[in-house]
Amino acid sequence: MKAQSAKWVPVAACLLLSACAAGPQSQVNYVKATERFEGTLPCNDCRGIDTDLILQRDAITGAPQSFYLHEVKIDAPGGERVNSTWGKWSINQDINDFERQLYVLSPEVGEARAYVRKDNGNLQPLTDQGTPAIDDEGKSVALEVLTPDLYPAAATDENN
Repeated sequence: MKAQSAKWVPVAACLLLSACAAGPQSQVNYVKATERFEGTLPCNDCRGIDTDLILQRDAITGAPQSFYLHEVKIDAPGGERVNSTWGKWSINQDINDFERQLYVLSPEVGEARAYVRKDNGNLQPLTDQGTPAIDDEGKSVALEVLTPDLYPAAATDENN
């Protein structure tokens, strides 16, 4: 009987060691190297501005890098007007609301623009006074995120 139980000792030791070697499962966070947003924003002298925004991040760290913004004024006086800008962008903390993150676009030419990342992933533009942009009907507007999530929202705290 002793000889039979002695056979299982090495097997049990191997199983025990392999269970310990596996260690805890680590969570993997994926970096979205490119995010794209589209929408129609309000315009003072036209029917709206069709907007296409692409944000680039460092593929390893996720740090903000560059952006490309393409805008078309719909039915602007003198015909449609197209504007394309690019530059760097950053994520800043709102000094009035520490829970709110501001996405600030700093174009190579022109004025900086700020957006707030909403819980649903959309970007809401802010006016020069830092208030959310609204349309003619008083409704808030936002650029809709087009890049689908590659992971469940609960799996990471990125962009919240």
